Amino acid sequence: MIGPFFRTLVVDDEAPARSELCYLLRQTPRVTDILEAEDASGAMDLLAGPGADVVFLDIQMPGLDGLQLARLFSSLEIPPPVVFVTAFQEHAVDAFQLAAFDYLLKPVRQDRLNLTLERLALWAHRTGRRGGEANESQPLDDRLAVTHRGRILLLPISEIRAAEVSGDRIALITPEGRFLARLRLQELEERLGRQGFMRVHRHYLVNLRHVAAVETFVNNTYLLRMEGISDLTVPVSRRHGAQLRQALGL
Repeated sequence: MIGPFFRTLVVDDEAPARSELCYLLRQTPRVTDILEAEDASGAMDLLAGPGADVVFLDIQMPGLDGLQLARLFSSLEIPPPVVFVTAFQEHAVDAFQLAAFDYLLKPVRQDRLNLTLERLALWAHRTGRRGGEANESQPLDDRLAVTHRGRILLLPISEIRAAEVSGDRIALITPEGRFLARLRLQELEERLGRQGFMRVHRHYLVNLRHVAAVETFVNNTYLLRMEGISDLTVPVSRRHGAQLRQALGL
């Protein structure tokens, strides 16, 4: 495997959660060393000493929580990229306002963690750095890593028309075809919500910038036609209809 490889810091006040994440990190060759801290003070001490290339940070902790701690990283000469790890999805917006590199929901899955590390590796290769300023820690924010014919591709988010649940994976639909992502629809919604994507059905997420037409359907539901894909219609459930009308000004 071609580098880079990372020294990681796991910050979580719950020892079992730390141990579980450390175990998952040890399963990937991307990680060389793992540091652990149970609170903000311990984390800052470690970053001021041996340092870390990336921090996996819990949000709900006693004393300074993860969001507050992430703000403190700006005092470091080279703030590390931050991956928030939490059981509470409602913190996603705050996390990405702090320019988090990624946001993982507990329980963390090995394949989802591996994808984050591969994104980190691509970013580090591109920038020539392992750490970075907080506002530089999302250079891949305009793309998503997907699998296609045994390769990992970086798919421009602007090309995605919709995301659809496809078995145990998500199919990202573009005019060029469908690409599989190892994300849950909920995780994808968290990642793309600030970029014009909206959940319109329990199986669909759409890019509102590419909605070409809205057709009425039965029982106050709708069908969406997407630009550039003539054979794609996306159903809008009654639950999401009002939100869609408001977003499109209907």
